[in-house]
Amino acid sequence: MPAGPMRGDAAVDLSDLIGLDAEQARRRLEIAGERVGVIVETASPRPVVLEGSLRVVRARRRSDGQVDLVVTRERYLPPINRE
Repeated sequence: MPAGPMRGDAAVDLSDLIGLDAEQARRRLEIAGERVGVIVETASPRPVVLEGSLRVVRARRRSDGQVDLVVTRERYLPPINRE
């Protein structure tokens, strides 16, 4: 049996969280009775500037039932060409 709360016969579909604002995703999980684990911000390994709100790019249910979220900024700012 999967860990975490159930809706009918199926666990909450975490793929529905992808693309949501991080706070919105956290609230949806809590309303559904899910326990939120860690929220980790990720960024490009290259030196780029990101701005905007944090968006969910990955959601994973741990074996203890908690849901971890990986988030990143929603906008990439291209470098200014300095010639």
